[in-house]
Amino acid sequence: MSEYQQFPGVTDQQRDRAVDHLQACYADRSIDEAELDRRLDLALNARDRVELNRSLVGLARIAPAVLTRPRPGQPAPAENLGAGLTQLSGLFTWFLGPVVVKAVATPGSRVWWEASRALSLQVTAAAVAAAAFLLGIVFGAEGFMFLAWLAWFGGTIWASVRAFNGQSGTGRLEPFLLARTRRPKQAIR
Repeated sequence: MSEYQQFPGVTDQQRDRAVDHLQACYADRSIDEAELDRRLDLALNARDRVELNRSLVGLARIAPAVLTRPRPGQPAPAENLGAGLTQLSGLFTWFLGPVVVKAVATPGSRVWWEASRALSLQVTAAAVAAAAFLLGIVFGAEGFMFLAWLAWFGGTIWASVRAFNGQSGTGRLEPFLLARTRRPKQAIR
């Protein structure tokens, strides 16, 4: 491995173009050897385009990077993390984690909706577990309880993975869940 750490924000092609330009400037005698070494070090250790551009200051015309907003409807990575952790909290706190998150989250935010879905999933899992327990007692088959536990565990993991990926945690199962939150209706103006 090279002594220079490669960062994902700059591609190898971009880094190579900067190095080629610096070497061309050295060949033109625009910069001396010490300046070439300093700028090569900056270019090879650049973590993003801004740092890469600093290695070319005064030597190349650099177009400014355009700031773009995320597309509407696209959740931010921090929201996905919060939503996934909210779903995952059901494994350790049952329904209490989603209740606490829903209480402190901004109403209507992605994390708030995911806390609602997580709470609904945990309440539904509790109802299924109670039904499996009763069926186990009535029919003498304790395997129902194990299957209910397995479904709860797998469902919670599945919902958290979906939420981490920016999707609705419960997905197509949402109509079958108990205690689900409904979207508010638009007011007529």
